[in-house]
Amino acid sequence: MRIFAFLLLTLFTTTAHAQGFSSPSGNIRCYVDLYETRFDDAPMVCLVFDADWDLPPDYGDDDPTCDLDRTRTVILPPDGPASARWTCHGDVFWPAPLGRISYGSEWSLASFTCTSDTDGVRCVNGQGNSLWVRRASLVLN
Repeated sequence: MRIFAFLLLTLFTTTAHAQGFSSPSGNIRCYVDLYETRFDDAPMVCLVFDADWDLPPDYGDDDPTCDLDRTRTVILPPDGPASARWTCHGDVFWPAPLGRISYGSEWSLASFTCTSDTDGVRCVNGQGNSLWVRRASLVLN
């Protein structure tokens, strides 16, 4: 009985780790969004906290106002082109912890492959659609 209680306690107190990574600077965080979808349908989501480029002020939803924080969000589905939008959120909404990958590193999960380099983060899906995000610019293909 004690072993069962220990396993149960361990199961419910273990931190969940996101399936993703952070750029060396921590400015870009990318993860496969397994929280609300099935694994096969889960998109790659990249959050950009500080950038020189801007997005239209629609926040990505039907509400034109946002009284909370907003973050640039780039979404690459497993089988289609990438898109960008604002995400309106409270203080903490991204998955944590995300391990940092160094410049020149590659990260892969399911149909996604991402590379981190000094000129930004590039991700491609199994269909060849891609995103290239960095502080200076955003390119969606």
